[in-house]
Amino acid sequence: MGAAAAERLKGRRLRGVTCDANYQLNVEDALACAEHDTVVFVDAARGLRKPFRFTRIEPDAAMPAMSHALGPAAVLAIAAELYGKRPDARLLAVRGHSFAVGEGLTAAAARDLELALEFLEAFLKEVRP
Repeated sequence: MGAAAAERLKGRRLRGVTCDANYQLNVEDALACAEHDTVVFVDAARGLRKPFRFTRIEPDAAMPAMSHALGPAAVLAIAAELYGKRPDARLLAVRGHSFAVGEGLTAAAARDLELALEFLEAFLKEVRP
């Protein structure tokens, strides 16, 4: 879901917005987060009743054990610890409809993603310097 979101958001050519997509978050993503004032993580979510949910994320309280896969709060903790940066961070969770291996976006998930990106575009226009 995150890769599809990044690709579609890039196509909107929003001034001052950088898009990146990874299969999973890792330590290197902390530097990318530290270089921005606002960071939005986008991922598919199970069990949402609405097309998407937008929430604030705070860094983990403690520096995480280094791992190949990290969650957004762990990446933010590393950015704070190593680079002294704490961007305004959010999670845009988009309702997933099928999680079968190798399955692309379903038509329903594509519709939910479009609604989420319309919301995100409006949000980014508000926070952009």
